[in-house]
Amino acid sequence: MPRLRSAAGDEAGVALVLALVIMVVLGALTAAITLEVAVNDRYAGQSGAADKAFALAELGLSYAEGRVYAAAAGHTTPSTAQSSFPQDGGTVTYWANVAADGVTWTMTGQGTYGGVTKTVSAQANVPSPVVTTDPSVWNYLYADDPSRCTTLQNNIVVAAPLFVRGSLCLSNNAAYLGTQLEIGGSLTIQNNAAVGSRSSPVGTLEVAGGSTSCNGAAPGTGTCDGTHSPIYARAVHGTLSVAEQKPPVDFANAYATTNPGPAPGHACQPGSGVPTPFFDDDGALDDSLASVNLFPSTPYDCKVGSNEIQWTPSTSTLHVSGQFYFDGNLVASGNTKVTYTGSGTLYFTGTVSFQNNFQLCGIANCTSSWNPDTNGIIIVAGCYGDANGDLVNYWSGPWAGRYCFQVQNNAIVQIGAWVNTDYEVQNNAKNWGPVIANTLTFGNNTQTLTPFHTMPPGTPMNTQVTYLPASKPTHWSG
Repeated sequence: MPRLRSAAGDEAGVALVLALVIMVVLGALTAAITLEVAVNDRYAGQSGAADKAFALAELGLSYAEGRVYAAAAGHTTPSTAQSSFPQDGGTVTYWANVAADGVTWTMTGQGTYGGVTKTVSAQANVPSPVVTTDPSVWNYLYADDPSRCTTLQNNIVVAAPLFVRGSLCLSNNAAYLGTQLEIGGSLTIQNNAAVGSRSSPVGTLEVAGGSTSCNGAAPGTGTCDGTHSPIYARAVHGTLSVAEQKPPVDFANAYATTNPGPAPGHACQPGSGVPTPFFDDDGALDDSLASVNLFPSTPYDCKVGSNEIQWTPSTSTLHVSGQFYFDGNLVASGNTKVTYTGSGTLYFTGTVSFQNNFQLCGIANCTSSWNPDTNGIIIVAGCYGDANGDLVNYWSGPWAGRYCFQVQNNAIVQIGAWVNTDYEVQNNAKNWGPVIANTLTFGNNTQTLTPFHTMPPGTPMNTQVTYLPASKPTHWSG
């Protein structure tokens, strides 16, 4: 019996030890499992916060992209300021910045949620605006003054595209037989004058002056429907389909920068032979030369670099390459027949007059074979009447009753003309080139137009701004 009791006691001790071991193992397993669950819960929480922060960052990027593309579409510069707003328990932040090239924009979105922050970005190119010249106004005889009536009278026939911002007045057998007639005001036809003919109607007639602006009728109706005398046109409209304007001219800048020219340090090379004075006589922009001596009895050759003006009296040949400025007036008269070569622009502060059989043409004998893209001159007349800047203006001011630019009495020129005030061609004179002026007056001749396709250096031209679209987003990162 004692032995039995002893064995039983030993077994009870072993069982106790085993129980204790099992309890320790189970406790350790329970602790491990509890720790793993806690770690997994913590990781799952962090992962969820990261996902939400990333989603908020993507939202911020879309706002940054919207800022850049909206500004590009509106032709403005995008803001680079940082902006934030709350969203779904987190915070969205976005911004954009531009590289040193001024074109490459980096758009950034940032999201913060539950202490986790994510950042994403992308790039886009927003091209700078491109400024280009627009020579289209040089396809017309163009009158800029909206308050005046461009006058065609006394048997004149105009067969060139004509654009007048004001009104057009035809009288005394005058005829417009061109392809395109644009009138911002009204059209008045009197005394056997006509627009087009039954056999050769005008291509397009547009009169924008109102309901009775087309010789007393509404454009496109009644005697202004294009099928009745005195108006024949294939198409008649009451609005203008084009929007031309007179190009600006900065005379002070042209005076100061033309080389060779009148400004100090811009003289011709030594030994040029130019008459004295030539470009100016007092060093100030004041129309001081009563008559620029452009065609003297002796030869000259004035040049700086590729800019050159050369006169050869033995052959009556003028060569022009580049832009030149003369602080005075040009008066050319008599039986001289000048043939010019080259391409350039001649600026005159004052007035320009071609009179009494004088010829200045880009081809011998002033024939219709003239190609202004090979030999083409533009003359710019500032129309200054004195040093005070009073303009020679036929309609008003101290110089009222005088035209600034005249071609008269059998004179023939093949040039383009930019005139600050009023232009006139009369008495069997002719200019073959386009004209831009405040007002135009034509009489007793036939006026055609040979357009310039390649404008000479220094030509006054309008500009237009072209905006290229921003590129699609690239280089995403995050």
